[in-house]
Parts: sequence; C-alpha cells; structure tokens
Amino acid sequence: MARRFWLLAWLSLMGLLTLYFHHSSQPTVTASGELRLKADASGHYRLEGAINGQPVQLLLDTGATRVTVPLHVAERIGLTPSGHSRVNTAAGTIQVQTGQIETLAMGPLTLYDLPIFINPAASGDEILVGMNALGRLELRQKDRQLLLRPLQE
Repeated sequence: MARRFWLLAWLSLMGLLTLYFHHSSQPTVTASGELRLKADASGHYRLEGAINGQPVQLLLDTGATRVTVPLHVAERIGLTPSGHSRVNTAAGTIQVQTGQIETLAMGPLTLYDLPIFINPAASGDEILVGMNALGRLELRQKDRQLLLRPLQE
C-alpha cells in the first residue's frame, strides 16, 4: 500500500513539473506583435512553428548559415530538393540537398521565400533556423529571454 502511495505521489509530482516547465517555456506575443521566447534549461530558444503551413519544431541557431531541415522532416512536410551542396559544420564537411520554402511562421512572424538546406545526416526532428531567416528580424536578448520582431525599414 505504501509503495503504491509513493508511486502515485512521484507520478503526480513529475506531471506537475512537466506541466510547469512546458507552460513556462511557451512563447508569448507582446501587444505590439513581437515574439518573446524564454531560453530552455540548456540556454537554447525552441518553439513550435510552421513551414509552408506544416507544423514543425524550431531551434533558433545563430551559428547556422541557413535554415536546415532534417531529410525525414522534409519528406514528411513535402519539401522537394532542388540541388546539392557541401557545407561546413561543427562536425566537419557534409553533403546536403538544397531547396526553397515559401513560408516560415514563428508565432505572429512570417518570413517568405527562404533558401534551405536539407540534411540527410540529421536524426532529430528540430529544424535549425539559421541566419538567412534570423537576419530578417531584429533580435534582442536579455535575462534569458529573446524578443523577435520584423526589421524596421
């Protein structure tokens, strides 16, 4: 009986912690339409977004030159490669496919006509949002929060 109690108590605690941390990491939209992200425990900025209207998981990566989609995700969301390229990564030089996306949506922000890399070696589901996308936005970081908004022209 005591074992069952402790098991239920442990599962309840884990559920509450999961709910708390999932909710606290969700992006918010400010009154002026800016996107505010909170860094996760590892200091990265992750969010749910969409490519060409298809839901995807995004990881903002200022060290990436281009938006990079794992091959299995590209196939799932219907992206068609248009060529090949060799790129230098932290793990060395790799062969990737190239392509184009019509839209990348992150909360209230939508970017259009972005060249992408499709990486056959990537095993995760996250799409790296590189500088060809982030360079179209104003980024402001403070206190483990990142504020994104369109560049003012």
